Amino acid sequence: MKNFNLKDEFIKGSIILILLFGLFNLINYLFQIAMAKMLSLADYGVFAAMMTLIYIIAIPSEAIQTVISRYTSKFNVKKEFGKTKDLLLKSTGKAVSFSVLIFISFLIVGIFLSNLLKINFLIILLTGTLIFTSFLSPITRGILQGDKKFAVLGYNLVLETLVRLIFGVGFVLIGLRVYGGILGVLVGAIAGYLFSFIFIKHITVAKRIGQRYAGIYNYNIPGLVIMTAIVLMYSLDILFARILFSPEIAGQYAFVSLIGKAIIFSNISVGKAMFPLASEKFEKGTNTRNIFKKSIIFVSLISAIALILYFIFPEFIIKILSLGSDKYLGASGVLFIIGLAFSLLSISYIIVLYSLSRYKINKKESFYFLFFALIQIVLFLVYHSNIMQFSLALLTSSALFLFGSIILLNK
Repeated sequence: MKNFNLKDEFIKGSIILILLFGLFNLINYLFQIAMAKMLSLADYGVFAAMMTLIYIIAIPSEAIQTVISRYTSKFNVKKEFGKTKDLLLKSTGKAVSFSVLIFISFLIVGIFLSNLLKINFLIILLTGTLIFTSFLSPITRGILQGDKKFAVLGYNLVLETLVRLIFGVGFVLIGLRVYGGILGVLVGAIAGYLFSFIFIKHITVAKRIGQRYAGIYNYNIPGLVIMTAIVLMYSLDILFARILFSPEIAGQYAFVSLIGKAIIFSNISVGKAMFPLASEKFEKGTNTRNIFKKSIIFVSLISAIALILYFIFPEFIIKILSLGSDKYLGASGVLFIIGLAFSLLSISYIIVLYSLSRYKINKKESFYFLFFALIQIVLFLVYHSNIMQFSLALLTSSALFLFGSIILLNK
């Protein structure tokens, strides 16, 4: 039990983030249930499609947060808050410029999406405004993560979802329907972004120290590409289930997949605690292997507990989380397989984050990980006679991704 001393900085940070991420996911779940209850079936179908689009829009956020956290940790070694301020200002400027370009491109694509999905263009336009917070919020959150303010980082996420729930429900109640749900998401995102500045005041008031950040883009590209690959690996299954199965079966699978994703969403918090600590130790020239081992053990423990529950009580878990509904039980047989797939992906996530913290992944190597997402797509297209076969395809692609991560770690 020596490795799990609650006073340990990593263990303490991980537990705080796991608890607050749990609350974050709970509130987000309540938001989804509220929208499903309040909107008509047709309106909820539109809302669900837009939420999927929001997740895709947010793909770069994890990579941005990882890079900002990495540099913040580096500057914290010598308490160089002025350099962190320079990082904040330059990153914000670039994020705004890039967001404008992406937003304009999104509007052009949105015209075709509107016709393809048969969704009012104004709804797609409103959803597109979240591009700005998707690029801005990870900057301040990355600073919080790099500062090892894990509790504040968790509270920030909780606040965002709480505001989302309150305003989303309120807007729908006054008759804004799908627009109300999307507006709730937007207001929550803005609130979370503004709230984060309260806790980085020591950065904003510091005297700016200009930096060139040599190699920041070389580091940013591998991080962005790898995080994109990981998000695709745990998101594509729902999109392809919608394409390949009937609406009823796809709905059953989507709900069970959401339960399975609880494993990776919980384990992401371990990675967020590990990354700045491993980065700081690497900058100091001290051993980082111990914190990596703790991370793997912690993630394996969380995954094992969830998998045992998924294996023994699949129907009970699904029924409880669906508020007593029987309509999702048809997919209960694949819950364990999906959970196992996301457990393997969780371990991969820790491995690649650890490698990023030590600059072990170059630009060329990062693009190899997108190949695994392509393999997953091919497997889905070939093996989809039923959701059991489809789930085994998900498990196979996740195992291959883990294998690739291990090879990279030991290169």
